[in-house]
Amino acid sequence: MSIKTRSSGLALLSGALVLASGYLMLPEGSGGTPAHAETGAVTFPELDRLVHYTTVRRGVTREHMLTNQSALEAIQAGKPVPTGTHVVLVDHQSDVLARYLVAEKTGGGPDDWTYQAFNPDRSIKTDDENPERCHSCHQSRQDRQYMFTFNDARSFKN
Repeated sequence: MSIKTRSSGLALLSGALVLASGYLMLPEGSGGTPAHAETGAVTFPELDRLVHYTTVRRGVTREHMLTNQSALEAIQAGKPVPTGTHVVLVDHQSDVLARYLVAEKTGGGPDDWTYQAFNPDRSIKTDDENPERCHSCHQSRQDRQYMFTFNDARSFKN
């Protein structure tokens, strides 16, 4: 490797470190969207009040997707879902209920979503779940109200 190539690589690495350090030193609230991952911040919804708007199947995985009627109406009207909306993924593995993954719209901003996993008995699942991972993955769907099943919700008919 030439000295010029090595120097360029070191310069790029140094620049990236400076940018990352500067970002991490920003005052709270002025950086990127924080992950909403406080344990217990999401309330478990009353499932019988939610609408089952689609089912996703992948191998032995079956995921029932639920949300409230007002969220479906807002999505279909091209409006933001209201604060308090729950989107629930009821996760079945080989036809056995494995967990509930719940996203809750906790504020008026478009990215005010909080995530939590629950055991089948509806207690908070903390052993092998990371709500921050949910938040970071759903960032890729910002233009779809952070939902991977946005198109299903938009086209759902009662």
